Amino acid sequence: MASVIVGVDNGISGGLCAISSCGQSVISYQPMPTISIGDKKEVCVKGVLQYLDSLGRDIVVCIEEPLRHAKSSQAMRSMSISFGKIDGACAALQYSLKRVQVKEWQDVMLGKRLAKGQTKVVALNKANTYWPDEQWLATKRSTTAHDGIVDSALIARYYSLHK
Repeated sequence: MASVIVGVDNGISGGLCAISSCGQSVISYQPMPTISIGDKKEVCVKGVLQYLDSLGRDIVVCIEEPLRHAKSSQAMRSMSISFGKIDGACAALQYSLKRVQVKEWQDVMLGKRLAKGQTKVVALNKANTYWPDEQWLATKRSTTAHDGIVDSALIARYYSLHK
């Protein structure tokens, strides 16, 4: 069993969060690294791998699978590209990789019948319940919690409870 679980919210505004295998402590987190490709932003695989390498090899990476439906084809494209890049890089470097469905982790961690627009608020409250000392800030200058980091922490916690 890996000693570190890394949750990955693979969106452009997603995040990475490493927690202990029991889910009790947060080791580190960061916003999803990105690069510009033409006029679009994409996940920077090099940045993701640098983060994973900093944690050692005794890790399991839990990545959120792309949604099957999204508000736009552009959102579907972006999520699928991000997922594919991270999935492929982890496979090539032989990181243990687990795929997590959005609906599964959200139903378990946040509850099933949330009012529209409440997901982010409930996610932050839940993350603060598990780890009350965390701020979830993207940078030292940030003043509000980063949604992608919060979601990545809850993805990791979901896996720690259901592995």
